[in-house]
Amino acid sequence: MDSTPTSPGHAAAWSRLLETYRPRPADEQQGPPSLGRLIEAAGRNVTLGTMHPWVSMQQLSVSTEDRWEEWGHAPLPAMFARPDGYEVVGRDRQGDVVRLTTPDPAEAVAFAAGLVRSDDAVRPVGPHPWPSEVERVLREAGWHAGRTVDTAGWKQLLEQDGFRSHAAAEDFLREFGELTAGHGGAGITRAREPFDLDPLLALGEADRFDEWSEESGHRLFPVGELTGGLLGLDEDGELYVVDDWPARFGRMPQAMENLVLGVMPVRMPEPE
Repeated sequence: MDSTPTSPGHAAAWSRLLETYRPRPADEQQGPPSLGRLIEAAGRNVTLGTMHPWVSMQQLSVSTEDRWEEWGHAPLPAMFARPDGYEVVGRDRQGDVVRLTTPDPAEAVAFAAGLVRSDDAVRPVGPHPWPSEVERVLREAGWHAGRTVDTAGWKQLLEQDGFRSHAAAEDFLREFGELTAGHGGAGITRAREPFDLDPLLALGEADRFDEWSEESGHRLFPVGELTGGLLGLDEDGELYVVDDWPARFGRMPQAMENLVLGVMPVRMPEPE
């Protein structure tokens, strides 16, 4: 990616993050001291410093957009501040996952910036065939190409309960409804979790979905459950986990890949 001058908005975002996570005494910490050093190094980088930064679950990432709704859509690397060092996870030009673990924040930042430049990562990701591992998990759960299930009963019961359906949720449930995946273990940036794509698991939770719909600015409709919370889909095909605070797995079909492979969802910023 060609470097461009940092915009005032991006510069202010980096400055706010650094002030929030700057190393302080232990009783005043917002996160591990190493996170502040990572943010400081990334903000000075000629490539990453021209992009918009965001932190979610001790993960530092960058985006070409200032809007939260666009965070995590492009295959840009994620940088983690661990208690004993730093980890960078991204994808190379072939789409394979690559990692770096290092005690040096500058090395972590240089590796992440190299992935941005060499992978042309700001290019939007279009529809793609399922990776072999994702297809294996989905097929074991009962999915197959062209799968269609009847969603009318779910829609009726959920709308009687106070939910409002939309076309994206109906399309999702026609293809993936009733699938149950019990797999677990290590994932790409978080542990994999079992999930159950039964929307009726959200019965009685319409008020909570209304609240998170208002917070996100999108209408969420239930599509199932993850160990960490209920799953909802908005009208644009964004998949959310709805727990104490919404977090987003991305837009379908990439969201399904992230869910299956264990990619950390992007947590929606809390109001300042």
